[in-house]
Amino acid sequence: MGAEINKHLMNMLNDPDGNMESAAPHSRPTLQRSARPTEIRNESAPQDHPLRDAMGPSDEVSRIIAEVERVAKSDFRVLILGESGSGKELVANALHQASHRANGPFVAIDCGAITETLLESDLFGHEKGAFTGATVRKIGKFETARGGTLFLDEISNMPLGSQAKLLRVLQERKICRVGGVHPIPIDVRVVVACNEDLPSLASSRVFRSDLFFRISEFTIALLPLRMRKDDILYLARRFLRGANLELNKNITGFSKAATELIRAYDWPGNVRKLRSTVRRAALLADNEIDVAQLDINATVQQEKTLFENRPQTSCSLSLKNILKRDIAIIEQRAIATALRETGWNKAKAARLLQIDYKTIHTKLKQYNIARNGEPHHEQEPETSRCPNQIA
Repeated sequence: MGAEINKHLMNMLNDPDGNMESAAPHSRPTLQRSARPTEIRNESAPQDHPLRDAMGPSDEVSRIIAEVERVAKSDFRVLILGESGSGKELVANALHQASHRANGPFVAIDCGAITETLLESDLFGHEKGAFTGATVRKIGKFETARGGTLFLDEISNMPLGSQAKLLRVLQERKICRVGGVHPIPIDVRVVVACNEDLPSLASSRVFRSDLFFRISEFTIALLPLRMRKDDILYLARRFLRGANLELNKNITGFSKAATELIRAYDWPGNVRKLRSTVRRAALLADNEIDVAQLDINATVQQEKTLFENRPQTSCSLSLKNILKRDIAIIEQRAIATALRETGWNKAKAARLLQIDYKTIHTKLKQYNIARNGEPHHEQEPETSRCPNQIA
């Protein structure tokens, strides 16, 4: 069983697209099929648990392992709290693999990535003809996860109306498909995750307190990577091995200065940021990764340069239009930052900016903001042009 769990978790960790918390276990390459460069061959972390192998050798990981082992065999609903990129889905998958439901499916859904109108259909399914476009019956995630685990990620993004329906389902252990009339018994374990202070959201009534108590029968809190210094270099070396395989290179490791920088940096974005930084450095390096290849602050500096060195328009602008232009620049900065901090999750970015979901979509098109959350460099957004040029 341990080897099988290890295979699932390691494949999630080494997702080349940087989606540690959403990678499908069967679709990612393993790291055991190629020789390792000497410096990064042997890891110091004990191999007594797959989470230790996947997350690192620190005492904090030991605590997480102990809590997973304590609750895994039960059917307690588990709440996993932690910043984006801290490994919440990794822990949820470990809970599933160590439970008596391990032979059943592990089904994950991001509550912030689906609009309110579609969330209930995705969770509970719908009958043919339930609404416009429902041409066939759809089986929802609760039914798909029968006998296994349903992982509800970023539960704080679930609309209040949907929260009420989820509470009722958890109480009665039955669902009705949208447009259906017959209750369907469910047999799933529910694990949820949140990157916000859910207890505070519940006490302030932003999130339903009765649902909070229902989903938090047991809570596992994950510390951010900046508070797990003993794991940082371990993970950096692991990601370098993966990058060597992906790029068909043989980067031998990190220089002393690069090692010190990696350990000292706070790593906003946590493991995702660390992985993307190491992959980029491996692409740029020839033999050994040094501080220059890490270039940790490159993204921030690029954004600063983009907005500070904009070409001036040739026409004179009134105070009103100058304000419009500057507000547009500020909006772009805020949206780009929010998207970067939330891993391009538009629903979470909208929540962070306190705007609605439709508005952020409109702004993305208006300002030509690219997939990585940065504005395109090859053209200025329309709002920075002279007012008489705006259609």
